[in-house]
Amino acid sequence: MKKMRKVLAGMLAATAVLSSTVYTWAAEAKASYTFTAEKVQIAVGAEAQPILDSLGEADDTRVLNNCANGGKDKVYQYEDFDLYTTQNEAKKTIVQTIVLKDDAATEEGLKLGQTPKEVKAAYPDAVESLGLYTVTLGNSQIIIDCGLKNDKVVDISYEHYVPQK
Repeated sequence: MKKMRKVLAGMLAATAVLSSTVYTWAAEAKASYTFTAEKVQIAVGAEAQPILDSLGEADDTRVLNNCANGGKDKVYQYEDFDLYTTQNEAKKTIVQTIVLKDDAATEEGLKLGQTPKEVKAAYPDAVESLGLYTVTLGNSQIIIDCGLKNDKVVDISYEHYVPQK
């Protein structure tokens, strides 16, 4: 009977650890802004290859000069967005930046051409400085440029963000 209690206690402890690990992973997975293109959800900071495979062939691809990692940065150009990749410290290729074009919209519905008032409605916590609105969630930022006159959205980008410690 004592042995059975030890086995049961061990199983319960393992289940608790597994449950908390899954909960933590699920919470972290939702703790960043994502962009959806062609039913593919893209998070900056995520491993690039599975996302690129799901998106299919890009309209155009360019290698970018970056002395920080030996020129391994690339931009994949699609109809409604550009996807930039880089290598992280672990030498894995990740999604660094997503730049929206044309009629592409953020998950919150913001598009090019909208007003600062619409930016604040979509992102009430956005911080504005000189026409740039920035919102941060986990390891992601959305940077919205409302131009020098701060009158309409001219650029929207998702950026991989590493908080300063």
